[in-house]
Amino acid sequence: MVQDTCQKEKCPYWKLTGNDDRPCPMYVGVTYQPPPTNPGQPHLVHDCAPVRSLLLLQELSNRLVGVERAQEEQRNEAAWVQVVAEVLGKNSGVNLEFFVAERKRLSNIAELKGISS
Repeated sequence: MVQDTCQKEKCPYWKLTGNDDRPCPMYVGVTYQPPPTNPGQPHLVHDCAPVRSLLLLQELSNRLVGVERAQEEQRNEAAWVQVVAEVLGKNSGVNLEFFVAERKRLSNIAELKGISS
């Protein structure tokens, strides 16, 4: 459940407005719809724009760290697969450099066909 970030009693921006019914210049009301896995009624979330922005930036930063970690793991696995393929190729007498060069050539041809179309 998304929590409200607007706290009128502690907010200096609300105090600037004279604590009356005028809205704070940083106040944002957002309707939150629960995800389909946990359906429910939409509700209004009372947010302070600077606070919510910082929370979203932190969430994006955490996700980026996760993506970088996954990319590094994939890179390491790809390097390991390449080493294993080279060893298997040498032990079986297959020239893998020829296959790599042929794959690059075919890839270049496919790109040129895509450009000329």
